Amino acid sequence: MVLIQCIVLPLLLLLGAAAGLLAYMNRPLSRGSVTARIQEHLTKVAHGNNELSSVLLTIYSPSTGYLEQFAAGTKNFATTEPARVNSPYHSASIGKMLCATIYGMLVDEGKLGFDDPIRTWLGEEVLDGLFVVDGIDYCGQVTVRHLLTHTSGVNDYFAGPVVIGSTMLERIKAAPDEIFTPMQLVAFTRERQQPVGRPGEQFYYSDTGYVLLGLILEAIEERSYADIMQERLFKPLGMQDSYVKDPYGVQADALGVYVDGIDFNGKKALSIDWAGGGIITTMDDLLAFMKSFTQGALVSSDVYRQMTDFSQRYDQSIYYGMGMMYFDFSKLSFLLRGMTDVYGGVGSTGAYVLYDPAKETYYIANFGSLHYARQAIQQLIRIRMIYNRMIVK
Repeated sequence: MVLIQCIVLPLLLLLGAAAGLLAYMNRPLSRGSVTARIQEHLTKVAHGNNELSSVLLTIYSPSTGYLEQFAAGTKNFATTEPARVNSPYHSASIGKMLCATIYGMLVDEGKLGFDDPIRTWLGEEVLDGLFVVDGIDYCGQVTVRHLLTHTSGVNDYFAGPVVIGSTMLERIKAAPDEIFTPMQLVAFTRERQQPVGRPGEQFYYSDTGYVLLGLILEAIEERSYADIMQERLFKPLGMQDSYVKDPYGVQADALGVYVDGIDFNGKKALSIDWAGGGIITTMDDLLAFMKSFTQGALVSSDVYRQMTDFSQRYDQSIYYGMGMMYFDFSKLSFLLRGMTDVYGGVGSTGAYVLYDPAKETYYIANFGSLHYARQAIQQLIRIRMIYNRMIVK
């Protein structure tokens, strides 16, 4: 699922309101005080927002030895059972980073190149009509790199405009148990949407593009996307609580994930979130993945460099590479000029797994609401303002 736009303006308003508190906020804190204040803050967030049933957070820094995990709220609005730090949850578009990583592995193995045309693996029955601009079909010019970086020109079935019928969001809210196959998701874009431009012409976030990437992986590996994820990442990295959601059955014991008050956990309409993010996971599992990725254990240095080439502008001070976003906080406001940058996977439900290379710190969180993506980044800033006050011995 796509991260909701318009992070910047509300963020600046938030920071402006907080300017007078900077002196107070910069006072050093002990490790114990930092942990207590973060837990207190997250508890207030979870209990003070009717869009959220729970909040999860992990902060890990090997350089300082800080590893703390936080949970607040309940498993969902229908129960008093508390959310726990090991609770599984829907990771949304964080899955794009994992998908892109598998492509990086295949490039290292010589099974494909980032600039290979996608028509090598996908036939006319898949590509027909997806890349036609001004009467010219550009499908033969679309590369793997275009799909990974959202520059192919294909529209987005999840959040893109439609020329006929209901939007996908309207459709799943009306029928939460409707099942969508990958080919039906592609057909939605073909039949109800128009391309946004020619390949390489512009950045346009597209879940449809990542469904195409999933279909290519299945063609190359000759097995299901779920099995590819299991054998390539989950099993080798010990991610025992992670799996690709089964669109044909009721899902497992995961935290609530809300869209306009509807809990979609266990709803079959979540089959819309396939290779673009259809993974249930835990904070521990995502930490294992992110550590392996950033430490060079999954892809070569050359592939890593290409994947983290954040040359596509997503929004002000937010950039995109392959399956990942980069946040340049110092350019958002002079109030953040000392805050270091982070990058990693981000989802529209307020889920993220981010790494700060300057301070060697990992941030993993889940808020579990489609309309909390913007606020989740705002909360990350507030959390870092607390964490950065910690006295490091």
